Amino acid sequence: MNKISEWIDKIIEDLVNPNIKLSDTLLKVQVLSFKIENATLKNWAEGEINGYVGKDKPEYRRIPSAIMGNLIQDGGFRGIWTKKNTLLPVEYLESRVRDRLMSIKMDSSVAELERMIESKGSYQVYLPHIICQEFSKIMSPWHVDSAWQKISLNSIEGILSTIKSTLLNFLLELNKEFGDNDNLSIMKKKEEINKIFNKTIGNISGEHINITLGNSTAQTINSGDNSITNVAVGENLNQQIEIKTEIEDFLKILKGNIDKLDLPLDEKEDILNEITRVESQLNRENPKINIVEAALNTINGILTGITANAYTPIVLEKLTDLIGRF
Repeated sequence: MNKISEWIDKIIEDLVNPNIKLSDTLLKVQVLSFKIENATLKNWAEGEINGYVGKDKPEYRRIPSAIMGNLIQDGGFRGIWTKKNTLLPVEYLESRVRDRLMSIKMDSSVAELERMIESKGSYQVYLPHIICQEFSKIMSPWHVDSAWQKISLNSIEGILSTIKSTLLNFLLELNKEFGDNDNLSIMKKKEEINKIFNKTIGNISGEHINITLGNSTAQTINSGDNSITNVAVGENLNQQIEIKTEIEDFLKILKGNIDKLDLPLDEKEDILNEITRVESQLNRENPKINIVEAALNTINGILTGITANAYTPIVLEKLTDLIGRF
């Protein structure tokens, strides 16, 4: 398998094969980055393979989190009262604290994320005591003894799904560019490869700002945890505003009728977390379409697996319509 096009085809086959782990496929992507001499792809693949501990994390690794806690109250002669594993009212906290708690950026490697899903365990990040004190102020006479951010497995699956689908788009575009040419000059194709990366993987990794005005596009480098900015003028912007309004209306209806769905409590929480994730994006000046789409796909996946009732097909039909318009 010496030809670059054959190597790309093999990676594409791995991506669509549910029996092959994404972590294994990324090792082949790392080899591909050397074959096509692309440092940007190499750095991205290494980040996903090794994780982002102590490093800037891509925006698509931000997932919503529910804040849970254990409560205690002095009942006097009746002893100590307790409430375990209780959903805490984060909406009543000061905005500076609330915004930091409503989401978390996962720094684990792709292999670690896959192991989390396989083990089907419960994952959380415990919060410092000062946060517990903030909650205690608004929950008197209850005292928050401990608190943590609950991590949804569905949201972790959403990260992997985003990586896989965007990588697949990159490889398909790359395959078009390379074709079956054995005598391809890598040096002559470097600019084209960078453009393809920026249009696909770069668009989710937060490495570029794409500003589109009419038919012209300007790009600048974005560093750290800064997010992507997409500014469009003309028909595209009008279409985005239209679908944004439809998504907002749909989520309001879904939240108001979620009890009509035959959902276990944990899956109901997962859907509410994903709704929060979408709402957080829609409240921004420049929502990230990839994150919104991934969250809607997660909701769709949860609802597809439940026992259908009269309300379920209506929700799924609207979801499918919204997802199909991205």
